[in-house]
Amino acid sequence: MADEDDAPCGLSFQNISCHGILSSARYQATIASYLLAVPRFASRLLSTRTQRKIQILHDFNGLVLPGEMLLVLGRPGSGCSTLLKTLAGDTHGFHVDDEKSINYQGIPYQRMHRQLKGGCVYLAELDVHFPELTLGETLTFAASTRTAGSAQTTTPLDVGRGTAAQFNLGEAFNTKVGDAMIRGLSGGEKKRTSLAEAFISGAQFQFWDNSTRGLDSATAIRCVELLRKSTESLQSTVIMSIYQASEAIYQKFDKVTLLYEGRQIYFGPSDLAEDYFYRLGFLKCNGTTTADFLTSLTNPAERIIREGHEDRAPRSPDEFARIWKQSAESTALQEEINEFNATHSIYENGVKVEHREARLRRCTYTTPLYSQIHICVKRGFIRLRNNYGPGVAALFGNTVLSIVIGSIFYNLGPGTDSMSARDILLFFALMTSAFSPAFEVLVMWAQRPIVEKHNAYAFYHPVAEAAASMICDLPFKLINSFMFNIPIYFMTNLRRTAGAFFTYWFFTLVTVLTMSMAFRMIGSLSRTLGQSMPPTSTIVVLAILCTGFVIPPSYLVPWLGWFRWISPVSYTYESLMINEYQNRQFPCTTLVPSGPSYDQVGLQSRICSSAGSSPGQEIVQGSNYLSIKYGYATNHLWRNLPILIAMMIAFCVVHLCAAEFIPAKRSRGEILLFPRRYGKRLRKESDAGDTAKLKTFAQDLNAENPVVSKKEYRVIAGEKDSVETIQRQSAVFHWSHLNYDIKTKDGQRRILDDLSGWVKPGTLTALMGVTGAGKTSLLDVLADRVATGVATGEVYIDGQVRDATFGRRIGYVQQEDIHLPTTTVREALQFSALLRQPKSKSKMERLAYVDTVLDMLDMEAYAEAIVGVPGEGLNVEQRKRLTIAVEMVARPDLLLFLDEPTSGLDSQTAWSICKLLRKLADNGQAVLCTIHQPSSELFQNFDSLLLLNKGGTQLYFGPIGPNSSILINYFETNGAAKFPVGANPAEWIIETTSTRTEVQSADTDPNSFVEKWNASDEKQEVLEHIKSHMVGMQGNAIPQHKDEYAVSRFGQLVIVTKRLFQQYWRDPGYLYSKIAVSLGITLMNGLSFTNSPLDVQGFTDLIFSIFLITQLFPSVGQQIIPRLTDGRALFEARERRNRSYSWVVFIASNVIVELFWQTLVAVLVYITWYYPTGMWRNGDASFSTTERGGLVFILVWIFHLWTSTLSQAMAAGVDHPETAVQYSVLLFWLSLVFSGILVFPNNLPGFWVFVYRASPLTYLSNGLILGGLGNTRISCSSKELLQIEVLPPGYNTCGDYLELFAKSANGYVENPTATGDCLYCPIAETNSFLGGLGMNTQVPWRNVGYLFVYIVFNILATFGFYWMSRVPRKSKGSL
Repeated sequence: MADEDDAPCGLSFQNISCHGILSSARYQATIASYLLAVPRFASRLLSTRTQRKIQILHDFNGLVLPGEMLLVLGRPGSGCSTLLKTLAGDTHGFHVDDEKSINYQGIPYQRMHRQLKGGCVYLAELDVHFPELTLGETLTFAASTRTAGSAQTTTPLDVGRGTAAQFNLGEAFNTKVGDAMIRGLSGGEKKRTSLAEAFISGAQFQFWDNSTRGLDSATAIRCVELLRKSTESLQSTVIMSIYQASEAIYQKFDKVTLLYEGRQIYFGPSDLAEDYFYRLGFLKCNGTTTADFLTSLTNPAERIIREGHEDRAPRSPDEFARIWKQSAESTALQEEINEFNATHSIYENGVKVEHREARLRRCTYTTPLYSQIHICVKRGFIRLRNNYGPGVAALFGNTVLSIVIGSIFYNLGPGTDSMSARDILLFFALMTSAFSPAFEVLVMWAQRPIVEKHNAYAFYHPVAEAAASMICDLPFKLINSFMFNIPIYFMTNLRRTAGAFFTYWFFTLVTVLTMSMAFRMIGSLSRTLGQSMPPTSTIVVLAILCTGFVIPPSYLVPWLGWFRWISPVSYTYESLMINEYQNRQFPCTTLVPSGPSYDQVGLQSRICSSAGSSPGQEIVQGSNYLSIKYGYATNHLWRNLPILIAMMIAFCVVHLCAAEFIPAKRSRGEILLFPRRYGKRLRKESDAGDTAKLKTFAQDLNAENPVVSKKEYRVIAGEKDSVETIQRQSAVFHWSHLNYDIKTKDGQRRILDDLSGWVKPGTLTALMGVTGAGKTSLLDVLADRVATGVATGEVYIDGQVRDATFGRRIGYVQQEDIHLPTTTVREALQFSALLRQPKSKSKMERLAYVDTVLDMLDMEAYAEAIVGVPGEGLNVEQRKRLTIAVEMVARPDLLLFLDEPTSGLDSQTAWSICKLLRKLADNGQAVLCTIHQPSSELFQNFDSLLLLNKGGTQLYFGPIGPNSSILINYFETNGAAKFPVGANPAEWIIETTSTRTEVQSADTDPNSFVEKWNASDEKQEVLEHIKSHMVGMQGNAIPQHKDEYAVSRFGQLVIVTKRLFQQYWRDPGYLYSKIAVSLGITLMNGLSFTNSPLDVQGFTDLIFSIFLITQLFPSVGQQIIPRLTDGRALFEARERRNRSYSWVVFIASNVIVELFWQTLVAVLVYITWYYPTGMWRNGDASFSTTERGGLVFILVWIFHLWTSTLSQAMAAGVDHPETAVQYSVLLFWLSLVFSGILVFPNNLPGFWVFVYRASPLTYLSNGLILGGLGNTRISCSSKELLQIEVLPPGYNTCGDYLELFAKSANGYVENPTATGDCLYCPIAETNSFLGGLGMNTQVPWRNVGYLFVYIVFNILATFGFYWMSRVPRKSKGSL
């Protein structure tokens, strides 16, 4: 009995229905659809057509009491997931018609899922975890959110270890979870980790959606038994969907409900379901499990009607539902529900409801917010410790950059000639520090799905993780601030007092924290990563523009000047400048005029060239300099600090609130997306009003389809089908004494140990074993797909070793369903067929075979659907069929490997897949297939069995025999207990050989079976058979295939590039984000310098406008690098392994496609920057306007090409995209520092001149300056003219006095005829000024040639880095 203060809760639902809305969202978005989005939106507003509802669930009823377990059965697409999501409150993408019809024993639906949401946990099929955490750290963290601060004596570590042991994960407790980049848990272990994490939540209502997917039968039974015990002891309520439920699993459930295309056709006790349908007229075959029998009723091709009931038995989903509604069982259920609802009304209030809510509150954010933050902080530091690479790389990069900058501005002098260098140094150091947190947006988005999952479990509030993330980043920011600022400050001889340094350091640190809050705020306010990139890059440019250095505050254009007041960087720069200059005097180093002719002239007739100087004074006051040049007031030094802190707090508050209340954009549910070219066909179906035939929502996809139905009945009738078109094989694939070892931190670890066997044409061989036995590793070794470790032994095809063509001549169906999301099903198959089928097949034959495979696998109904991503696109079953089809269309002529092809499928689909494999084998195909949880009927399709034990040792290889007689006899002979009558042989074998159970004899254990196999006659027969086959094949000539790939490199490039262009076109978010980032930067740039006057300030502004063009690199690079690494993951996981195309083609196609789109962006950037700034007007006879415009455009275009190629070079050779971004940004900043804009060439230390010449941005800036400003006259504004009030004796006019100096210094006299108050402009013509600074002004077009060389170098580096770091190489001594 449950404690009165801890009352358990049951669940009732009555007549619940769910629907989705049919809209244009069903079409695949493209660049064109985004362009037409506004007119289409207006059209929908004016249209009279109402939105069309698609019914997903129809009138469901049910009652699950505390301590009961409900099994939800149905084929994929029947609505199982929708039912679980509805009851769990996860209704995104569809609508519940009446939420009040769901009663959580007196607690209303809304209150349950808002105030008490921890009481419900929904476990989806996808496994998302922090890859850098170990399994133990993952479970310990989950336990700490439930036990921290409680009076329990067990620690979170104890709970984590105990839970891991319950799910048989003890050996993997210290193994990292892992992902594509980090080696970690196997697929089955990762699935059990997800189960264990949800189990720890202790929710009263638990909804498990196909949660045993990917587990072997013994492990699946063990997990369900664990849930059974937990449900009984804790009186929780469990609802679970399972697609392949064995009889042992089925018996663990109290109740079962059966779904048929969104209709409920049974709900009641699990032991009465079979009898109910028997009375309806349906027959259960011998050997069929109850779950398989129930699910088969929803498939017309599989259900069997008893004799005499042909005219009475229901056939359509509506008929089944109507008969169920009219049945006595349904009436009794309604009475129980009514009684339950009357006893526990959702409108009641009282002590009992409070007791039930108290139980649910103990599962909902059980720790206070400060404890949640503390727990998340601990996890954050563990994550940093386990994955310190990106942080160390960033620290190293920033330290190197600071030392380089310090050496460039080394030991600045005390005179006025250092003032401009100090301004630039402070500006550049501030920019580098302030914008370094921009990459934190990427980190936020990488962890967002995990945080939202934990929030759904009510482990902690998202705001707790947001706060913890800020705290965990503080030590890095502190260390980085010292490592970056100390070299810069002291190497450059900035104001050397303790107070000045710590003021500088503190303001810089506060700015970094403030900007970090600003970037995090943008990331948390955005619902996708693409949405966060454009505002981030635009803010960076605006902050640079409005800092006060590039454009002094008085020169800011009105429509952008307001940003200065909300930019933290502008306040910091003012304070840093005041800190450096106030109360300082700088001796004048350049007097006007100066030179031998003016040595005798007195100071009253000369003036210092620096801003803030006074006639007749050799000293420039720092405060005057700040006031005249920038308008800064020295009393603002500490005034700016509270403003910065206030901004930091404001940004932080907004960020935390957004993190808590704005979730990431989620998928719209399992909706099939189609290219818009199929819209007319779908609209005709929609207008016809036939919902059952509208194949849009996944639950409607299995509706009766004439093509599919005819195909199913044709197969049953024994007619010939397209399987017979497959080419027969004769080669035998065999291996002996096969071992596989890998290196771990603890030394060598043996994964496979002395395995022998073969696969013959015409046979179907099963590969079985418990989770972690090495089944996938064996397939990888046999398929020659391992890139790490050492494999030893003998692997032959008819006595010949595997050659380079082996990879493309086999089919390998991977466990993971890895596909390109933007392609259609048909396009994915055509891609595989065109690249992998033999050269002897014409293109027409290859494409025709795609239709054959679509027909074989019953995929015609969704052949034109977009693959999409899990949750939005193909469902699990459809993805698995596509994975198999991709290998089938390749026409493998040697053998077919399949790694768990039935995992995640319902029993009927699994049966159809195995029947297909059986047909392939009967037609001469050699098939080796790992399989989990096979039914006895399904197991009989296989000819042979290779059974592995944990640790990769061999338990058995040989024939299975009729009714598994040979297999059973072998194990009974070797000490296993007698095989129970009616049991499943596959389950019996796994249980017998995995752990000690009641099935085993007392004197047997798994290891003894390994020893008995090694000593058995059967093993000797296997080895002798392999040896005799080798001897028999020695004189036979084996056909040799010379080419590693079926298609030439050029043919590969055409096909792959076409698909990549298509991928970009169908991913408008990426391209529009790229365009928005680029246009955001250049528009702000161009508009800020609109028609800049050709005075000194205007000339300076335009030079820095060119500097700002280069700021496109960090933002665009952050988009390109993850794009390439994502494509690389797909290529390396599947397409490189099956020899679809070469890595050279992969790199080349990515380079080509990115260059194309970068060219388009370059055109837009050129238009929005070059013309607004007015530089196009600066033509003259020697350098025409047309030639200038052409030069500038080509340089802008080349810069975009350089940006993409350098980013791809970094991405090609670095595992983690975050680290690649850090490296690319470091190279960019180094190039920018030495480009000649921030520090002119003549001012560089001699050691760094060679880097100036090697920097690609040198030639970009040089070319852009010459193209936009070369051969241009400068006219000083009144503020810029230097005034000499008194002429010295001997000079009659200002021209007489200053003309000689003006010619030598490239200046001019404004009033040469004046006799006093002479006005002098220090710059007269741009070429002479730039030449004096060390820039080459003679051959502007040579910069184009140099930059092309850099692009070619980047492309070659991309190929080289990939080859060095990613191309697999065999370990010495490996097969």
